[in-house]
Amino acid sequence: MKIMTKANILIIDDEVDLCQSLLRLLEKEEYKVFVAYSGEEGLIKVKEYLPDLILLDLKMSGIGGIETLEKIIAIDKDIPVIMLTAYQTVESAVKAMKLGAYDYINKPFNIEELKIVIKKALRERDLSREVVSLRHHIREKYSFHNIIGKSDKIKEVLYKIEKVAPTNATVLIRGDSGTGKELIAKTIHQHSPRRDKPFIAIDCNSMPETLIESELFGHTRGAFTGAAAKRIGKFELAQGGTFFLDEIGNLSVNIQAKLLRALQEREIIPIGDNYPVKIDVRVIIASNTNLEEGIKQGNFREDLYYRINVFSIPLPTLQERKEDIPLLALHFLNQFNPIFGKKIKDISEECMKLLIGYSWPGNIRELQNVISQAIIMAEDIILPEHLPDFVAENKFDANLSPVSVSGEGKNTFPTDFSLKNHIDQLSRDAERRIILEMLKKTNWNKAEAARLLKMNYKTLYLKIKEFKLHPPK
Repeated sequence: MKIMTKANILIIDDEVDLCQSLLRLLEKEEYKVFVAYSGEEGLIKVKEYLPDLILLDLKMSGIGGIETLEKIIAIDKDIPVIMLTAYQTVESAVKAMKLGAYDYINKPFNIEELKIVIKKALRERDLSREVVSLRHHIREKYSFHNIIGKSDKIKEVLYKIEKVAPTNATVLIRGDSGTGKELIAKTIHQHSPRRDKPFIAIDCNSMPETLIESELFGHTRGAFTGAAAKRIGKFELAQGGTFFLDEIGNLSVNIQAKLLRALQEREIIPIGDNYPVKIDVRVIIASNTNLEEGIKQGNFREDLYYRINVFSIPLPTLQERKEDIPLLALHFLNQFNPIFGKKIKDISEECMKLLIGYSWPGNIRELQNVISQAIIMAEDIILPEHLPDFVAENKFDANLSPVSVSGEGKNTFPTDFSLKNHIDQLSRDAERRIILEMLKKTNWNKAEAARLLKMNYKTLYLKIKEFKLHPPK
């Protein structure tokens, strides 16, 4: 991390010659320097300038260094303070560090050592500010106002989040694919006492049974063929924080038994190990399947169901909260406009009626994809012709299992309709259009396009090949 020039440094020392010497030295290093010749004057300047770093003499007439340090910390505990001390007062310097000083330098000090300590302190201060900013950003992102909606059903979800988040209770989030289960889980975490600890998620549907046990519990070196090194499981990585298991209904009965033991005993045993590891995690579960039906069919353990179903939050489908569609559509418009470098002003009334009239089998995720495609196609305002045909005509396109509209105004799905295939195809089309648009915007500069898309360059290169994208000749 590069240290910003012109960082403000305040020197508090009653030795005038030393202060002037430090002033000249630090100004050569492009710092902005202020000097105070007593603790009293120093405290006034701390409030006036809010310096980025303070050099504070330990032995001064009037208010001593320790008392001055205590008052500085009361003003702003995050300002790094480096104590300047003679050899005979090292014990007092150590006391100062226990009170909150960043470090101490012995007089007469080595100039290069002082420069290094100052740079290190400023670097850690910048890092600390970045962490605070990042945490604030995360909390904003997963704050309640980012769960868009005004419907009664979404208000009920928010009420439940508000009640359960401060507790340590296990939460079961239930809802169809695309309803925002992980967003709800992250929101609960960010409003819990564990907010500053890890949030670790695992999708139980994304990996085979042979790998899921290792992902959950970890393994020792040599535990099985291919286990060349020790692996820490996701449960252990979430220590002190929240562990989110998505699509738990896809776990095998064998893994369910081991998961049940982990939840009951609050400990795990890595594969190949004989000693349990204690875990302190808050567990949030999500499922898009009917777990009660799974119990009847013998695919889901009843004892595990009662262990995880402590506090349930059912999520409504988008079809059940149609009054939220305009809010969500405009939210996605504002979200994707800067990403695509567009300035689409609005969604036409006719277009909004089509969005409200569509059934949204893919829920919020499908709406998000549709709006992103419409933004790419539009120039000033989103019109019906910018929507995919299956939305504009209230039916799926021919390649995605068409749907007819019955006399009751409800979509009738053919027996061979696959929601997963429909969403996958929609996501793939959106991804292709987004990449192509960004390549055009950057005049086919792949490195710049990858940067703007926040995508690994190699991944972008492979996507270009996969989608057979070529610059115009």
